[in-house]
Amino acid sequence: MNKYSFKWFLQLIALCLLVLASAASQAASAYPGGPIRLVIPFPPGGPTDIIARELGARLGKNWNVPVIVDNRPGGNSFIATEHVARSPADGYTLLLAFFGTLVVNPSLYKQLPYDPVKDFAPVTTIATLPLMLVVPPDSPIHSIQDLVRLSKEKPNRFSFASGGIGQGAHLAGELLMNMTGIKMSHVPYKGNSQAVTDVLGGHVDMIFDGMTSSLPSVKAGKLRAVAVSTLSRAKALPDLPTVAESGIPGFDVGSWFGLLAPAHTPKPIVDKLNAELTAIIKSPDMQKVFDTQGLTPSPSSPQQFAALIQSETKKWAKVVKDAHITVEQ
Repeated sequence: MNKYSFKWFLQLIALCLLVLASAASQAASAYPGGPIRLVIPFPPGGPTDIIARELGARLGKNWNVPVIVDNRPGGNSFIATEHVARSPADGYTLLLAFFGTLVVNPSLYKQLPYDPVKDFAPVTTIATLPLMLVVPPDSPIHSIQDLVRLSKEKPNRFSFASGGIGQGAHLAGELLMNMTGIKMSHVPYKGNSQAVTDVLGGHVDMIFDGMTSSLPSVKAGKLRAVAVSTLSRAKALPDLPTVAESGIPGFDVGSWFGLLAPAHTPKPIVDKLNAELTAIIKSPDMQKVFDTQGLTPSPSSPQQFAALIQSETKKWAKVVKDAHITVEQ
């Protein structure tokens, strides 16, 4: 190729890029032109479903289009996630994904029907659900320091429950053991409800449970809160210390969730969604909704969300590997 042909080739590429950019801009300016489907991998009624419906109602009102919440539970979130991954990249089918879907499943399963990075365009994180380490009222554990000291005196003295292998409560317990060198017995259940019930009954010593579900029992004196799992204290219990400030610096576990579009969704559409949702998440009336669910709002840029997925994937891959966690597939 001579220099004139090469120059012409570069001009052709520049023209193509200009046309593509113009088309993407026009698509964004016309977006949304119809109903938006918000797919979530959970059944109706839980905190994630409630937040999805509240966000969807406000987004639909602001943009004057229907926003349909599409509950597709089951298969460890595979069903909903794969559906969105295979949907057109036009901004009309979105996924409200849980942290386990994006950053834990890749380490738990040898094969996934989706790629958390290649198949999606991050839009924004939405909120974080802090976990609380709770114990029965008669437990000798009043602090993280108590738990570490007593566990080192007698390894495997204590047991901790979870709603299943690889769930948030399980991973939090494994991370705590990893960072302190203590040994505890993990007792997995088929669902969080029975796990908490057995802690209430004294059959298991403790659980890292979502603040939303355990807070009523703590306030009623049926459970005692020991610490909160996130780096910042929870608004619902401002006097409850974090695990990190209780002598385990860097301990940070939150069940966060965020919104994603299929990969290759035009950037102007992703940016438009991000700007609108960030404004909604930060609004005072939406803050009240988050407070009732025990959630901490945490909007981010698409780039920040992508970086979070990357860093959290590495973090939990190490925890899963070190703890030899496996699941049946």
